[in-house]
Amino acid sequence: MNQLNQFYQPQVEDAFYKLPKANQGLSQVELNRFIQSLLTTIDLPELSALYYAQLSSTLHLSGLKIQYQDSQLVEGQIQFSNYHKGLTCTDSNNQIATIDYYFEDAVSLRTWQILQEMHIHFSHSLKNALLHLQVKQFAMKDFLTSLGNRASYEDAIYRLICQAERNYQPFGLLMLDLDNFKQVNDSKGHAEGDKVLIECARTIQNCLRDSDFAFRFGGDEFCCLLPNADTHTNQLIATRIQSAIEASEYLVGNGISCSIGTAAYQKKDNQISLFSRADEALYHAKNTGKNCIKAA
Repeated sequence: MNQLNQFYQPQVEDAFYKLPKANQGLSQVELNRFIQSLLTTIDLPELSALYYAQLSSTLHLSGLKIQYQDSQLVEGQIQFSNYHKGLTCTDSNNQIATIDYYFEDAVSLRTWQILQEMHIHFSHSLKNALLHLQVKQFAMKDFLTSLGNRASYEDAIYRLICQAERNYQPFGLLMLDLDNFKQVNDSKGHAEGDKVLIECARTIQNCLRDSDFAFRFGGDEFCCLLPNADTHTNQLIATRIQSAIEASEYLVGNGISCSIGTAAYQKKDNQISLFSRADEALYHAKNTGKNCIKAA
């Protein structure tokens, strides 16, 4: 392994170490085929799986880990690998990701050459996939609160409905409306109203489990999707949110409370029927005196 150190470069650019032509890794035909396969998708998970499939068949790779932003993707088995190599991906000299490659056997010079070659070409596709992911994330977020927006909600509830239909995995929907929010905008201005919305979004997010989702529909309307939740779980989390808002000196000082309508998924529910039941429960809560929770 020590003799490999002279060839190891954590950051690989186009001018990486070149072996004599007789020992080069991929043929031009194989390299072209590999590059063309990377052009078939810009979706990051799909690209990662495709890259791993190609590497594992070419180099007998046992696993890889791609770390980017605050996330990571893992393909194959990495915990039982005896040999590991790490390379970075850069864009304009800025590191955008690191990739750890895991092998069961020692890495030969030929394997190392092929890996560097494939890594460079994958880096270009990875950069585009990360940019696409960033644009998609921006498009699915509410600009003011950083919660999911209506488009993000539609995507999430579609996936939960599909899971529920296949495996009957129940989930809950909370519809939330801030009480007296209009008075804040009217008396203190929209800048103060924005601060109230940001604080409410933060409070709601802090009351949810790691598996839950929070969204802002617009105005002072929020909703939450709660995987693996029934009517009882809906009530517990809704009460937690209501109590947290009541405990906020800032929100209470602005006269803000929260009305919540809840609904649990039932067989034969679809996105429209579930939303309608939760929305009707919210309407009932608002007309019962506000600052209360009603279940559909």
